[in-house]
Amino acid sequence: MVKGINFVQVPTSLLAMVDAAIGGKTGVNHPQGKNLIGAFHQPRLVLIDPDILQTLAAREFRAGMAEVIKYGIIWDAELFAQMENNKNLSQLGYIKSELMDFILTCSCQAKADVVSKDEKEAGLRAILNYGHTIGHAVESLTGYTQVIHGEAVAIGMVAAGQIAMELGMWTKQDTQRQDALIQKAGLPTKLPDSLDINTIADTLQTDKKVKDGKVRFILPTQIGNVEIIDKIPTEILCKVLSAMRTTA
Repeated sequence: MVKGINFVQVPTSLLAMVDAAIGGKTGVNHPQGKNLIGAFHQPRLVLIDPDILQTLAAREFRAGMAEVIKYGIIWDAELFAQMENNKNLSQLGYIKSELMDFILTCSCQAKADVVSKDEKEAGLRAILNYGHTIGHAVESLTGYTQVIHGEAVAIGMVAAGQIAMELGMWTKQDTQRQDALIQKAGLPTKLPDSLDINTIADTLQTDKKVKDGKVRFILPTQIGNVEIIDKIPTEILCKVLSAMRTTA
């Protein structure tokens, strides 16, 4: 017997349209970490109206673009390339309706593809957490107010890209392409100076992606493909995080 009630999602933010409304996760935040409490329960319908985005605050629009960029990195190289061809992604007004429809369609399809293969995150679905490992730590350490979710994910993607480059998993050119697209969307690429590097490293241990005491990172190997890695040398992690401070 299936428990719970039937419900319909009508997302009103870009982040919800491309991510939160799709996939069946019903997690909530806790002082000890992001999305630590929740369940999986699929909606009967997700109804998306792009016109609603015209009333969305610019900061929230940019936050949603972080998740879109994520899909380009982990799953859809064509989506990434189409966004690269646009001069500015930081506001809805800079994006033609045809491209916006393409962004929404590809993002939803990417998440649906992944979730259909692994609904309850037994394996593949973990790649949807690209940028979220360090991103969740940044969110929780700033009280979920100073840095909003998409901004934290952007910071986490920059960190993941740098770690992958340090490990020789992907190229400097792809790292620069990713970071340039994040900047084009008006998203941050540096850690808040208020955060201590060691505290971030400690907070990673409370993340829901920790398995058998090991922090799992989603790291890119090329645009459109990532791998799940749980052996990141502490010195590389600290090196990358230190380099991401806005001041020396």
